[in-house]
Amino acid sequence: MNALMKIGAAVFGIIFVFAMMGTCGKSRNKVTTDVIAQEFAKGLDLKAVSDLAKSSKNAADLEEKLNTKGTGVNNIDLNDDGKVDYIKVTEYGSGDTRGFSLTTELTPGEVQEIATIEFVKEGNQATMHTRGNSSLYGNNTHYRSSFGLTDALLLGYIFSRHNNYSSPYGYNSYPGHYGGGWSRQNDTTYQRNVSSRYPGRSFQSGGSTPPKVSSPNATKQAARARIVSNPTKSQKSFSTRSGKSVGSGGFGRSSGGSSGRSSFGGGK
Repeated sequence: MNALMKIGAAVFGIIFVFAMMGTCGKSRNKVTTDVIAQEFAKGLDLKAVSDLAKSSKNAADLEEKLNTKGTGVNNIDLNDDGKVDYIKVTEYGSGDTRGFSLTTELTPGEVQEIATIEFVKEGNQATMHTRGNSSLYGNNTHYRSSFGLTDALLLGYIFSRHNNYSSPYGYNSYPGHYGGGWSRQNDTTYQRNVSSRYPGRSFQSGGSTPPKVSSPNATKQAARARIVSNPTKSQKSFSTRSGKSVGSGGFGRSSGGSSGRSSFGGGK
C-alpha cells in the first residue's frame, strides 16, 4: 500500500511539474510577444498619424499621404523585410460618429488592423480619437483632441453625405507613389524626425475611453498569432534588448522546422 502511495505521489509530482512548465512557458511567450509587437508599432507614431489626418482632405488623401515617403509618418514594417508596409484606409460609421480603420495586408487575405481614427460630432465641435490596436500598441494607447468643425479640412468631408471609402488596393497591388515601399529607418532616426515634423501638441492621452462605434476590422489581428510561430533574429533581438529572453520551448522555431522566413510571411 505504501509503495502504491509513493508511486501515486511521484506521478502526481511529475504531472504538476509539467503543468507548471506549460503555464510558465505561456506566460513567457505572451510577454515576449507583447514586447516584439510593441517594438514593431514604434514604426507608426499615432500622434503623427493624428496630425496627418487632421490636415487631409478626405480618406483617400489620408491613405495617399500615409504611403508617400516624403510625409515621413509611415515607418512600420510588420513583416520585417526592411521595407515599410502599405497602410490601407477603410471608412466606417454614420451620423455623428465616423471612423477610419488603418490596416495592412501581411500575406494575401491576412489583414492586421494597426489603428483607428474616430470622429465624434458634438454640436459645432468634433472630438478626434486615435487608438492603437491592442495587439500592437498594448492596452489603452489612445490620443484625442477637440476642435471646431471649421478648424480641420477633413471634418467638412467626414460629416458630409458620401459613400464610405474603402481602399481599392490589395496585396502586392499598390499605387505608383508607393512602389514596393521604401527602406525602413531605425527607430531613433524615425522618432527624431517625426517628433520635429508632427509634434501633435493638441493631442492628449485619451485613457481607456471606449470607441462609440466598432471598427469593421477590429477582430483582424494577425500579428500576435504570427509572431509566436517563427520569430526572426531581429524579432528575437527586440525582446533581448528589452530584457525579456525568448524561451526555447514553444516560442522559438516551430517543431516542423523553419525556412528562415519572417513570422509574418514575405512580401506586402
